Amino acid sequence: MFFLDSPTDEVLPAHRQAIVTVLVGESYVQTWRVMCQPNWQAYADRHGFDLIIIAHLPDMSERGQGRSPAWQKLLVLDQAWSAAYERIVWVDADIVISNHAPNILAVVPDPARIGASLSGAQFSDAEKHIYFERLHSVVVEPQLADLAWQFTEDNGFAESEIDREGARMLNTGVLVMSPPHHNALLKEIYASESGSRLYEQPALSHEIARRDLLTAITPRFNWVIHERRILDFADIDTVEHPEVDRLIGHLKNELTKAYFLHFAGSMNIMQHLARLTEETGAPWWSRPAA
Repeated sequence: MFFLDSPTDEVLPAHRQAIVTVLVGESYVQTWRVMCQPNWQAYADRHGFDLIIIAHLPDMSERGQGRSPAWQKLLVLDQAWSAAYERIVWVDADIVISNHAPNILAVVPDPARIGASLSGAQFSDAEKHIYFERLHSVVVEPQLADLAWQFTEDNGFAESEIDREGARMLNTGVLVMSPPHHNALLKEIYASESGSRLYEQPALSHEIARRDLLTAITPRFNWVIHERRILDFADIDTVEHPEVDRLIGHLKNELTKAYFLHFAGSMNIMQHLARLTEETGAPWWSRPAA
């Protein structure tokens, strides 16, 4: 593993592909080390990846520091060491990789294309309907359910002042990319301005669609727990809830379904599980049911 504390730290590639993330802040580093480092390293060893953790902002300018760190993923293909790799897989730092996860490159065989999963792809149409109602505290007639989900995606693009033009919103927490093919595109998007709450997601989704670069991958490689919490565990909104073990039991089952289990929007749960792991000395998914 290469843990890069500064831009001058070197990477000595052992493989032609790498898993990369940006991880800034001591509490986030500690949570990642407990929750992710062992399973990420096992996955990298199993499938022949270098593992590169960038523990600083690639863009340290005032603009770079003033934006969400989510934007920084658009710069990972532009690092001095990136040219040594044929493929780079971006993985958000709040993702746990299961021990049965296959090689993600197998589902994106063409390096000229970008692999990503569609936002909401892990849910049925009925679950999207229910999720929309619970998220917005409204009742949507069944015949309008598809339009409601479309409205959600339309609004995401509109916040970034982007004409959707038929693009689907992607979940950009996991991206399969290639430095020689995609670096210029990502830098172009990074140079754009957006105040969207979705950060780089709408612009990246739009440009990938406009240039016909997408290879849609199974959402098992980006299995998000936040929406499932809203669907099935809306009552458990804090880790202090007396029934939080009921949620943890569910997450253990979700990990058996997911390849990459994504805690986006649920960092409080991830940190809680990290504390449990440190206290017991055993991974959270191995704890007996309450």
